[in-house]
Amino acid sequence: MNRRTVSIQLPADLALAVHDLATEQEGTVAKIVEDVLVAHLAAHKSSKKKSEIVDPRLIFALQKLLFRDMAEAENWDDLDVRMRRHGYFMRIAWGGLSLHTETSGQKLCNTADLGFSYVTFLRRFGPGKPKDPRTV
Repeated sequence: MNRRTVSIQLPADLALAVHDLATEQEGTVAKIVEDVLVAHLAAHKSSKKKSEIVDPRLIFALQKLLFRDMAEAENWDDLDVRMRRHGYFMRIAWGGLSLHTETSGQKLCNTADLGFSYVTFLRRFGPGKPKDPRTV
């Protein structure tokens, strides 16, 4: 592993506490700081992934509600109108489409989760994108 030297300034009481802990564990201050950072980054990464997981019950409900309209839409404008009728709009996000609530703008899921990827819509409707009702 490639290591680098990093200097940090801590309040005196915290520096003493970390030093005492390192002595107690027969380790080093560097090892304690490294362990704390690794644990913090791992917790942050896993909490981020958990928040990105969409409840399968929500996906099922949205599929039942929106599938027919997504399948029968004839162009981007028609799709926008159909989604707004249900209180939703779509936005391009990271190369795909995401579904949002019209009232709060909260992202619910990606349209690919519902069985309709951005590429599917591009093949059907050609270049373009859904309109965000808050910018129209």
